[in-house]
Parts: sequence; C-alpha cells; structure tokens
Amino acid sequence: YIWFSWFVALMIGWTVLLGSALYLMLVAADDIATTIFVRDSRVGITLTRALGIRGAMVDQFGLILSGVVRLALILLALGMFLKPFGASGNPGAIFDQLGKVAEGIKVGNVWISPGAILQGLVVLFVGLGLVRLFMRWLEQRYLPATDLDGSGRNSISLVARYIGIALAVIWALASLGIGVERIALLLSALSVGIGFGLQAITQNFVSGLILLAERPIKIGDLIRVGTDEGDVKRISVRSTEIELADHSTLIVPNSELITKSVLNKTLAGPLGRIQIQFSVPIESDADVVRTIVLDCFASEAAVLSDPTPKAFIDSIIDGRIHFNCFAHVESPRAAYSTRSAVLFTLLSALRSKGIEIGTLPQKMELIRSGGGAGVAAPGEDEARMK
Repeated sequence: YIWFSWFVALMIGWTVLLGSALYLMLVAADDIATTIFVRDSRVGITLTRALGIRGAMVDQFGLILSGVVRLALILLALGMFLKPFGASGNPGAIFDQLGKVAEGIKVGNVWISPGAILQGLVVLFVGLGLVRLFMRWLEQRYLPATDLDGSGRNSISLVARYIGIALAVIWALASLGIGVERIALLLSALSVGIGFGLQAITQNFVSGLILLAERPIKIGDLIRVGTDEGDVKRISVRSTEIELADHSTLIVPNSELITKSVLNKTLAGPLGRIQIQFSVPIESDADVVRTIVLDCFASEAAVLSDPTPKAFIDSIIDGRIHFNCFAHVESPRAAYSTRSAVLFTLLSALRSKGIEIGTLPQKMELIRSGGGAGVAAPGEDEARMK
C-alpha cells in the first residue's frame, strides 16, 4: 500500500496544483480580455471611431474572447491532468491537434474550416471599415460640394451605404473560396426564398428604392397619410418616419406610401392656404363685409400680399349671404395659427359694425318611406344631414 498511497498523494497534489493554476489563469484571462476590449478603454474607443463599431459589440467581443481563451485553458489543463494515466501532457501535441481541427473538418462532402471562417470575418470587418471611411468622405466632403438638398444627399448616402455593404459581404464570401458562380447561385436561391417568405419586406425594400429615386416624398415635407399629418424626418429602405404634431413618431411602411394616396402639402411649392367660410344676413352691406375681411387679412403679418387675399360671395341661401375667403401664408405649417388669428380679428371687426356672423346652415333632406306624395305618418320620415 506504500506505492498506492504515494500515487494517491501525487494525484491529490497534482490535482490541487493544476486546479489552482487553472483557476488563476481563468480569472486572469477573463480580467485581461474584459479590460482591454471594453467600450471605455483605449482599444474600444479606437475600434468605435475607426470602424464605427457600437460599444455593445466591443463589450460582446471581449466576453467572447474571454470564453474562447478560457476554453483553451480548460482543454490544456485536461490534457495535463490525464498525463499520469498515460496520456500525452505535452502542450505542443495538444495544440497540434487543435491546429489540425482548424485546418478543416470534413462532414460528408463539405469541409468546415474555422481558419477560413475567421479569415472571412476579418475580411468582412476590413470591408465594413473601408465602407465607413468612404461614407465619411462622401457625406462630409463630396456631397456638401454639390447642389443637392438634404433629401437628395440622404438618398445618395443610403444607396451608397447599402451597395458598399453588399460589396463587402461579397468580398468576404470570395475570401472563403466561394466562386462568383456559387455566389450568383446563392443569391438566386435567396431571391426565391425572399420572394415567397418575405414578400412584405421585399415590397417595402423595393418601395423604399422607388421613394429614394423618384423622390415624391422628401425629408422635411409636410404630408398626410390617412388621418395623420406630420413632417417627414427619415426615409430608409424599409419604412419612413413621420413626426406628428404631438411630437410622436409615426412609422409607415414604404409600400403604404407607394400603393396608397398620400397628400404632400409641400411638394409643388412651400406656400400654404387658409380658407374662411361664414355667412351674414342679407341686409348687410356685402362690400363693407368684403372690405373688413380684406383688412383683417392685411393686418395679419403672416398673410402674404402675393398671392393677393380674395373674398368671394359663394351663394345666397335662406336670406343669408355666404362668403368664401382665401389667403396664403409662407408655409402650410403656419396656416392653422394664422387662420385662428384672422378669425379673432374678423369676429371683433364684424361685431363692432353690428353685423351678425354665422356659419353655413345644415341642409335637411326628408326621405319618405312611402311612395305617395302626401303627408307621411309619424315615424315614416327620416332626417339625413348633409
């Protein structure tokens, strides 16, 4: 039992020594990886500024690197732990086996090579970095030198960014040894899958490209979609963001803007129009009323003198004169507040002249349920508002 006791003592000592060293190395590897690759470190700030990587991605890379290094240390410690049982505890032999695995593993007729995958990821990151540098030059140097407005620059930037990302992905696939014909076959297969499974996303993507090319809606336009009205803040290839009057954001799929009716109040021109409709008794002097209306328009600074404000007699019904008046302002966004100010002034002016003002009357139409022209019985007539 002496040699058996000696063997047990050696195993206990070797396990304690190896376990302690493994624990210290695991803690050190985790601390080093999560300290260097963190968004607030120098390396993290450099990667964020140079490649445009988000801070969360830098943190995630540090955690992944820590996990990979700790896994390698565990495998190395396992090989050394089994050395007393006849296994080779040489670290070089263990890493030779790992190197053979990195060269590629054949599964059926397909070779899976971690080294090639890593190479493709490196090429992809380099391509995305070049795309970011090109976009910075395009947005900060070239586009400001052109005569394009903000919406046109945004359209060119979006198209150029997506083209650059697509080229970077193709470059990464080519670095994996995938030929052009295989890439074309892959894209055709993806197009079929997208056509059947992602019809809505594809429709929105194509609609976004149409919006960026034809520009029926631009950033800064005041549009109305259904019952919602607001300013266009952002146009992407999938959706358009509209800021409403209550400062909320309405996200509209681009296909809705292409296939349905959209009112663009600033597409043809920047001017806005206000309309005021009211009625006065037929005994009132129509010329005096028109003069008061035009004076009220002229007293408001937001009302433009060109085009000239107009006041028309729309009709004479039921002993009242119905006026329909128009004026223009610099922007549709100022129409509501200017109309309110003109109405305040108009009400005061007409009351000072003793002129009664009213709204347009509501018309009533009697629909008789019977076919005769006589008086219908109670409950047989319905009143419908027009």
